[in-house]
Amino acid sequence: MLKKLLKKFRREVVAPANWENLRSVKPLSTKFGFDRGTPVDRYYIESFLQQNIAAIHGHVLEIAESSYSKQFGQHVTKFEVLHTKQDSHVTIVGDLTDIASLPENQIDSFICTQTFNFIYDYKAAIQGAYYLLKPGGTLLATLAGVSQISAYDMQRWGDYWRFTTKSAQQVFDEVFGEGNVTVKAYGNVLAATALFHGISAEEVTKEELDFNDPVYPVIISVIATKNTNGKA
Repeated sequence: MLKKLLKKFRREVVAPANWENLRSVKPLSTKFGFDRGTPVDRYYIESFLQQNIAAIHGHVLEIAESSYSKQFGQHVTKFEVLHTKQDSHVTIVGDLTDIASLPENQIDSFICTQTFNFIYDYKAAIQGAYYLLKPGGTLLATLAGVSQISAYDMQRWGDYWRFTTKSAQQVFDEVFGEGNVTVKAYGNVLAATALFHGISAEEVTKEELDFNDPVYPVIISVIATKNTNGKA
């Protein structure tokens, strides 16, 4: 009887969630918040790259464009851009899942943000990233954790995977070797809710965004270094 009374008391004194305008089956933005400001996941991606700015040097590779390479690169000798299709700004025409299409041991730093979740054979793509790097080169990757589906990518080449720190650590260790990979989660329940609704990073405080709760990983970051002897 006492337990029943305590349960009833808790139900009565705990305030119901104040959903305000979030009590909707439709998000505020269907564009990850791009139309409102900076998407929350981009805030974490750029924080991760800023924290590892010293690793972005020499021959720096990025997928499709070189915007992050130019924003965060230090002492860059060449900006490389990888894409499956030839274009004026593309320096390497190739496919991460096909190492025969890639140059070997060419890249000092490979910035690969939010890409592996759009590749069905993501382990082959990780092997492609390893193949591209010079011995001692570094892959700076981010992976989608808690995130909605990207309709744009789904319609074009597919949106296949979401990762955890556990799955990321295991698969990158298998390619780069144990001891050569550092994995970290960024995010919390508020940040994840903001991303789902398309609320921009500018509409959330820095303190709220920087609070880290690994149970709600908005993104997973990976720092993977190729052994100087070129062997995993």
